[in-house]
Amino acid sequence: MRWPLAATAAAILSTAASADYRDWCGWSELVDRIGLENVPTGADVIVGQVEAPNSSGHYMPDGDEPDFDGKYLIRRSGGSTSPSAHATGVAKKYYGLTNSLAPGVWFINCYEVNNWLQGGYLHVGSGSGIPPDGPMGAQKIWNHSWVGSFGSTNYDHDALRRLDWVVERDDVLVTVGLNNGTQQQPLLSYGYNSISVGRRDGDHSWGDVPAPYEGAGRMKPDITGPLFTTSEATPTIAAAAAMFVEMVRNDPVLPDEGETSETLKAVLMTSATHTGPSGSGLNWTNNAPESGPDRGLTARPLDELVGAGHLDVNRAHMIFTGGRTDGGPEAGAAPPATQHGWSFDTLASGEQRNLRFTMPEGATEFSALATWNRDVADNFTSFTLADINLELLRLESGMPVSLIGNETAWLAGNVASLSTIDNLEHLYLLELEPGDYILQLRCASGTADVALAWYSSDIVEGLFGDLNGDGFVGVDDLLQLLAAWGACPDCPEDLDGDGFVGVDDLLAMLGVWS
Repeated sequence: MRWPLAATAAAILSTAASADYRDWCGWSELVDRIGLENVPTGADVIVGQVEAPNSSGHYMPDGDEPDFDGKYLIRRSGGSTSPSAHATGVAKKYYGLTNSLAPGVWFINCYEVNNWLQGGYLHVGSGSGIPPDGPMGAQKIWNHSWVGSFGSTNYDHDALRRLDWVVERDDVLVTVGLNNGTQQQPLLSYGYNSISVGRRDGDHSWGDVPAPYEGAGRMKPDITGPLFTTSEATPTIAAAAAMFVEMVRNDPVLPDEGETSETLKAVLMTSATHTGPSGSGLNWTNNAPESGPDRGLTARPLDELVGAGHLDVNRAHMIFTGGRTDGGPEAGAAPPATQHGWSFDTLASGEQRNLRFTMPEGATEFSALATWNRDVADNFTSFTLADINLELLRLESGMPVSLIGNETAWLAGNVASLSTIDNLEHLYLLELEPGDYILQLRCASGTADVALAWYSSDIVEGLFGDLNGDGFVGVDDLLQLLAAWGACPDCPEDLDGDGFVGVDDLLAMLGVWS
C-alpha cells in the first residue's frame, strides 16, 4: 500500500494573470445588479483547506501575506510553520481579502493531506474508526486542491465512502479538483456527494468514473471554475458556496435548507453558464438525440468536458433569492414555481413532486438540476443510492403530456434526464416555446433528500417583471402589480398570462427581484 501522492501539476497563476476572473463568473454582474454592499462575502463561514505537502513537507498558507490579514489559520496537522506556495495560491482564491469571492471567511482549518486521510481526520483503513465530530467549529466547507491514490481500489473506496459519509453526517459542502491534463486520479473526484471541479479551458482529466470504482460510468467533472488550473478553479467554487451559506444564514426569508449540501450543489450547477471550454468554440451538450422518438431524452445528464458548465454567481444568487417552492404530489395540482428558485424534499420509492411553470413568452434558456447524496453505512462497508428521474412535461387541458420525441417544442437540449447511476439529473433547453409546463421529480427506488433548482430566462427583450422599464424589478414594479390586482386580461401586470393578476404573478415577480 502507498499513501496518496498529490499531483504537482497545478501551477499557481500570478495575481496579474487572473485579476479579472470575477468578470468570468458573474460576480461583476451581481455587483452591478444589487450593489457591492449587498454582495455576500462568506462572512463567518468556517472552512477547511486540505493541501498536499511540498518537497519540504510544508502545507500551510503564508500567514504573513497581506491578503490574509485578520485570518485565523489553524495548523490541524501540526508540523512546520513554513509556508507552501501552492497552499498560499489556493488560499488567495479561497478566502483572500483581494483575490477571493469570499473575503469574509476568516476561520480556516488547515490540514496536510496524508494526515487528513489517516489519523488526523478521515481514518482510512482503520475499520471502525470514524472522522471526529470536532473540534473544528461548525465547519461548513472543505476544499481539496490535490489529487492522488492509495494504489489500491479498496483503500480508495474506503476514503471515498468516508468522505461521502462525512458530507451526510455534517451536511458540509466538499469541492475537489480534477487533475490537470488527461490522467484521471480517483481521489477525491470519484466521490458521489462532493463537487468535482474542472478548469476554465477544459484542460483537465474529464471522463467517466472507470471500473472497478463504485458508480462506474458517472460523469466528471460536475462544474468548472473560472481559472486555468484546477488548484485555483476549485476554491472559487468553494468560495461561491461560502457566499451563499452566509446569505442564507443572514436572510430571515430563506429557510435553513438553503445551506444543505444538496441545495448548494444543485444551485451552483443549475446556474452554471452552459458553454464549452473557454476559447474552444464548442457548445455545451449532453448529447440528447436531436430527432426521432427519443428526442430530448438522455441518461447522461452533463456535458462530458465541462459538466454543468461554468460558475455563475449572479445566476446562483437569482435562484436563491427566488425562494423555496416545494413541489406537490399530483401534476394536476402542482404549485406555481417562480422564474428562478429551488426546493428541498424527501422522496421515497414511487413518489413524485411536481411544479408548474407558466411561460407566456417561452424561454431562451431553461435549466433545472436535481441532486441527492448516497447513503453510506456507519461501518463504511456498504452504501445505498436512490434512483430519481427528472422530466419536463407540457400541460394540456390540465393533463401532463410527455415531450419526449416532440420535434417543435424546443430548439435544442433535453426534456428528460433518466440516469440510473448518477446522483443528479439535469435538464437544459434552448428556446422553449410558450406554454404551461410541469417539472416533475420521480423516485424510481430508494429514499433520499433531494434538492432541485431551476433557472429560466425570458425569450422577450427586456427584463421579466420590470413593469416600468427601469432595468430593475423592485418596489415600483410591485406597486404597479398590486394596483392591477384582479381580472386584467392582456395587461403587462399579468405575468403568467392567465387574465388575472394574483398570487402567481406576485410569486413570479419576487422570483426575479433585483
